[in-house]
Amino acid sequence: MAEITAYFLNLLEILEKEWQLLRLTAAKTIKGLGWFGIGILLLTIGLLLLAWTCFTALAQVIGPVGAGLATSLLILAAGGIFLWMGSKNLK
Repeated sequence: MAEITAYFLNLLEILEKEWQLLRLTAAKTIKGLGWFGIGILLLTIGLLLLAWTCFTALAQVIGPVGAGLATSLLILAAGGIFLWMGSKNLK
């Protein structure tokens, strides 16, 4: 009877450790997916701003085009950094 009890307690300990590992892995995966979501959002915004900037550059030669272009490139760079961080987290 003592052997069965010891076996059952060991089984419960293994299940507890597996549950902790599952929670840790799930949290890591959700964090990585969050970074990807933010990266995709920023890349979309950056592409829209880049398109708007190119349109403005064609419509006006001088003006806030440089600022718009710089802003869109910064957003694209930030989106790429978020995607990189997300892929690094999922490894």
